[in-house]
Amino acid sequence: MATDWTETMNGVSERKLDTNYHHVRIHYSADPEKDADWMRRHSARYGGTDSPKWRREMEIDYTAVKGQPVYPMLCADHKRVTPISDMTIFRVIDHGIRHPAVCLWVGVNKTGDRHIFREYSRSGATIPVNCAEILRMSTEAVRDTWIDPATRQRIPLGMKDNRPISVVSMYNKSLGFPCRFADNSSVGYDAVKNGLLSTLARKALLSGSVDPDSDFCKTYFTEFALTTYELEQLASKPALTIDPSCYKTFKELRNLRYKDVTGDVTGKAPPEAVMDYEDDTADCCRYAMQSKLNYSSIGLCVKGSPYYDIMKKRGGGSRVERY
Repeated sequence: MATDWTETMNGVSERKLDTNYHHVRIHYSADPEKDADWMRRHSARYGGTDSPKWRREMEIDYTAVKGQPVYPMLCADHKRVTPISDMTIFRVIDHGIRHPAVCLWVGVNKTGDRHIFREYSRSGATIPVNCAEILRMSTEAVRDTWIDPATRQRIPLGMKDNRPISVVSMYNKSLGFPCRFADNSSVGYDAVKNGLLSTLARKALLSGSVDPDSDFCKTYFTEFALTTYELEQLASKPALTIDPSCYKTFKELRNLRYKDVTGDVTGKAPPEAVMDYEDDTADCCRYAMQSKLNYSSIGLCVKGSPYYDIMKKRGGGSRVERY
C-alpha cells in the first residue's frame, strides 16, 4: 500500500508507493511568482477558482469535473447573424446511421474566426441519401469537406472487388469529390473553449468595459479585473459564433457534460472523458475549430469558366462564387 501524502516543501507533496517509487505532486503555489493576484487573473480562462476545470487542473482535484458542463461560458452572445459573403465556406461531417449523421456549414474569415451558419442532422438514412441532401442545401461554393477520420473503417455496406469499402469512400463517391480527414483529437475541446472565450473578450473590448448586465461577463471578466492586454490575449484566438438557426448545435454544446470519474483517482489521473450522448454537432464544432480550415481568396468562379463544373460538384450554385 502507498503511504500517505507528506508535504516536503511549500506546494510539493510526496508519497512512497509499494513498488518503492516516489510519487510527487507539484502545486502551482510552489512557484513564488504565482501569488494570489496571478491566481485570480489566470483563473479567468477556467471560469474562476471555484470552477471544476480550475479545481481539477490547478488544484489536483481529479473528480471535480464529473457531470459538469464542458462549455459553461456558452451564452446568448455567441448567437449571431453574420454575413458570409467574405468568408471561405467549409462543410464538416460526423458520420452516423443509427445515431444522427451531421453536417455543419462553417464560414472562416481572414483572421481564422469560425461562424457556423447551417446544420443538417438526420438518423436512419443511408450515406447517399444524406449526401444528396447535403449537396442540395449547399447553396454556396464550398472550399472543402472535412469528415471524422473514424470513417476510414471498412464496412460491409458497400463492396468493391468483393471486399468491404471504407465509409469515407462511400462519402467520396456520393459527394463527387474526396473528403479531408478532420483533426478529432481531444485538444479540440480546448480550441472550442478558446473560441467561445474569444467572442466574449471581443465584446468586452468593443464596448470599452465589461457589460454589467451580463452574468457571463461578470463571471468571466469583471471579477478577475483583467487588463486590456489580458483581454486582447483572449480575443486573439479564433472566435466561434453560431447562427441562431443552428438550434441543435447550440443546444448540444450547452448540454455537453464530462463523464463521472471511476477507479482509483489517487494513483492515476483519469482522462477528462466527455459523455458520448447527443454530441454529434458538438463533435463537428470540435473538428471545425481544431482542423486547418484556412481562409482563401483565390479568384472567383462564374458560370462558363473552366472551374464552374468543378465548383458545382463542390456544392456551389449558379451565381458568382468564391473559390
